[in-house]
Amino acid sequence: MLLVIDNQSAFIKKFKRQFLAEQDFDYVFFDHNQPITLSAKSEIKGIILSGGRGNPYEPLNLTSNFIALMNFDVPVLGFCLGHEIIAVSYRGRIKKLPEYHSKKEIVTIQKFDDPIFKGLQSNKLELVKKHSFYISELPESFECLGYSDTCPYEIIRHKEKAIYGFQSHPEVSGNHGIVMIKNFLKMCNIL
Repeated sequence: MLLVIDNQSAFIKKFKRQFLAEQDFDYVFFDHNQPITLSAKSEIKGIILSGGRGNPYEPLNLTSNFIALMNFDVPVLGFCLGHEIIAVSYRGRIKKLPEYHSKKEIVTIQKFDDPIFKGLQSNKLELVKKHSFYISELPESFECLGYSDTCPYEIIRHKEKAIYGFQSHPEVSGNHGIVMIKNFLKMCNIL
């Protein structure tokens, strides 16, 4: 089963309707401020942390994100705010951009051999971005897989675990975004 934490993202709702609903696997959605209540028989195989408003330092109740990260030893994929939550939970730092960023941007992949990129034809991706913050200091246990003009740590991965963060929104970035999400789901043994 896939666990999805919704941090008030309009994009994750569209992803749920247009992608998850058509898949042949179980998933469960929890709001960011909702306790994670699962039956004893639930077997979580992967976690998606959505984007959303705010940042991990503000008084937004993001407890369920941190609970999921601490209590499940499974692959994790974070989009935008989820990406920032991952970084902060592993002692990274984020900063506010000089201005709000909302557009498509070219992301350069520097570790193209990572399994998340399997099946992509180019190391340059155009991804949808909508954010006010970015990772300014990468946690020691993470490596950078890709960067953009606005974010030095656009795509990150834990050095030993399948924990990924995208500052962008691959869930609404077209076919190459879906390819990366499917690669993640394969890592979870869901697809």
